Amino acid sequence: MQADWLFRNENYICNFRSVGVLIRNNKILVQRDKDGLEYALPGGHVKIGESSIEAVIREYREETGADIICERLIWVEECFWEWDKRLTNTIAFYYLISLRDKTDIPDNGEFASQKDNCNVVLGWVPLDELKPLTIYPSFLKEKIYDINDYTEHFITKE
Repeated sequence: MQADWLFRNENYICNFRSVGVLIRNNKILVQRDKDGLEYALPGGHVKIGESSIEAVIREYREETGADIICERLIWVEECFWEWDKRLTNTIAFYYLISLRDKTDIPDNGEFASQKDNCNVVLGWVPLDELKPLTIYPSFLKEKIYDINDYTEHFITKE
């Protein structure tokens, strides 16, 4: 089993995530902790020796059961935040994705992640309902309406 690209010590955490941006019928697929109020886009840690594209394909299959196609890299983010009371540096690649033929994700409310013993639920949120939500990345609320033809780089401090 490959290790995640995730390094920790008593003061710092450094990690590398790969994330899918899936939009269908003017809705975006998001996830949150079952009892949480903060949302994020589905994805996860890249494993050492794994490409970011391989990681987002694997994560989507694990979390939703769906097979996806990575259309293109749309955003790169360097995010500085606090995780478990430690300064954290996350590097994240965000891919615009689509579902492979004959693959579907439920569109009738939230559903549990496919991962064993997971406390994560996923569901579709209408794009026009994103503004009042606490969702990460924070730039999503603006950039989702204007995805450029080129890859954008963001540095965020949460």
